[in-house]
Amino acid sequence: MAQPPLPTVDERVVVTGTAAPATAGSVGRTLAVVTADDLRRLPIASVPDALRLLPGVWVRQRGPFGSQTDISIRGASFGQTLVLVNGVRINDPQTGHHNGDLPVALEDIARIELLAGAGSSLHGADAVGGVINIITTQDATSPSARLAAGEHGLVQSGAAWRPADLGVITGLSASVDRSSGFAPAREFVHQQVRLDLRLGATTVAVAHLDKDFGAAGFYGPAPSQEWTTQTLVTARHQQAVRPAWALTSDAWYRTHGDEFLYDPRVAGAVPNRHRTHVVGGGMRVGGRLSPSLRLTAGIEGTADWLRSSALGDRQEGRGSAFSELEARIGRLLLYPSARLDAYTTFGSAFSPSLAVALPVRPRVKWRASVGRAFRVPTFTERFYTDPNHRANEALRPEQGWTADTGMDTYLGGTWVGAVTGFVRRERDVIDWVRPDATQRWRTENIRDVRSHGLETSIRGQHGPVSLGAQYNWTRVETDRLAGLSKYVDDYAPHGAGADLGVQWPGAVSTGLRVEHRRPFGRSPWTTLDVRVARPIRRFTPFVEVANIGDARYEEIRGVAMPGRWARVGVSVK
Repeated sequence: MAQPPLPTVDERVVVTGTAAPATAGSVGRTLAVVTADDLRRLPIASVPDALRLLPGVWVRQRGPFGSQTDISIRGASFGQTLVLVNGVRINDPQTGHHNGDLPVALEDIARIELLAGAGSSLHGADAVGGVINIITTQDATSPSARLAAGEHGLVQSGAAWRPADLGVITGLSASVDRSSGFAPAREFVHQQVRLDLRLGATTVAVAHLDKDFGAAGFYGPAPSQEWTTQTLVTARHQQAVRPAWALTSDAWYRTHGDEFLYDPRVAGAVPNRHRTHVVGGGMRVGGRLSPSLRLTAGIEGTADWLRSSALGDRQEGRGSAFSELEARIGRLLLYPSARLDAYTTFGSAFSPSLAVALPVRPRVKWRASVGRAFRVPTFTERFYTDPNHRANEALRPEQGWTADTGMDTYLGGTWVGAVTGFVRRERDVIDWVRPDATQRWRTENIRDVRSHGLETSIRGQHGPVSLGAQYNWTRVETDRLAGLSKYVDDYAPHGAGADLGVQWPGAVSTGLRVEHRRPFGRSPWTTLDVRVARPIRRFTPFVEVANIGDARYEEIRGVAMPGRWARVGVSVK
């Protein structure tokens, strides 16, 4: 008698770990998901805070509430993390420090997907450590709003509405965060607005982010000021081209502005001004070749250009082609994929990968993947020069291979547990280096980097209790360098986090989030954030305290983060 097929481990549909939407239980790559429900239960005050729930991700901020954020995965550098919003690249060609300028409010988020490991065969450049994809909600919701105030002159407000019957308008959101600063020249004002439209089978989104913040100590001992803006316009059209086949067409425009004044105290000081523009489009078609074979293939093209007072006027273009095959052999799923990216500046890069998934027992899946990834140098790494820095125009793209394997366990309900081991080998890694402190920093392709690690995580909800926990151990080894390095050696060998949400009798809810980091060559720290809330009809008053233990720490070396910070507020829906 034929053996019945084992059930799918996880039925949630995801879009980042494969070229076409698939259930999470069938994906062969390392994947993690955080949902809007997870965020609502916890003391999450900004989108960067939400990213901290992802296993293996180290969110390093130069300022609270997302003033400037570097995102690292599996010990890779911040430039080796690819950030997407609904599948569209946010990574900025000027510098990776802008990749955390996310034109998304907390109210917009439906879920956040993490693809850990090499992702260039699916998503192109910069996906060396992994890919973070923020998926915005498409479901109709009633109007909601929030207002909070706290220490250091903090005021936060936000509102969102996804109407079901307002013509072409399907979503509106806006938010403002501002503070006088927890230290001199650390004030900030962040403003965000988003509009979603539906024109027949085409969806259009327009989002804008504006940030003005004190940047004291960010890049040296001065009370610096910085202003950044990010505008993203996207359009997506989906149509069936034949039974079981679909065509998706995408177009996007993104522009990022950055103005930086190193020392306002200097008479006549002039800020550096940068403006990048990216325009792109692509098409992908996918469908069944047979009951056991599915093919997805597509093309993509972008043009980038920069207008800068410090880096000059620059431009480059890229054309890409990719394909992925999903093949089912009994219970085994195979995902061979490949992508070719051709640049006007760097030549071409070929990125193959193979992922496999196998249900070994009911509710247990084994998975493994291997793939090549690459990162192209930014305009800053190639062209920036000042009294302390001298860039190198002849830099080559970074290249690397990652292999990982692990087990996912579906424990029923929403509970998913995972354990993963990985190895990564890179060459031509770019870093700012200098022989000693008397010399200028210079960018070079000088590093061969060998990394390996172990990740464990669990997340789910049972009745009134939701829980998430993670631990990651990472070891990064580099060839010996005679001199000083800025970035490659700055990683956390040990990272752990946990969050707990409880709905108590009497409708009172509590949320806790704890994070522990032990960076290489630095002292460890632990932070604990708490939230207490209780709904009263349509209103939900809440109290939150971040870093309740008043820990003193630096996520970016030399840039202090705030101590204890309390806020109170109310949300209404």
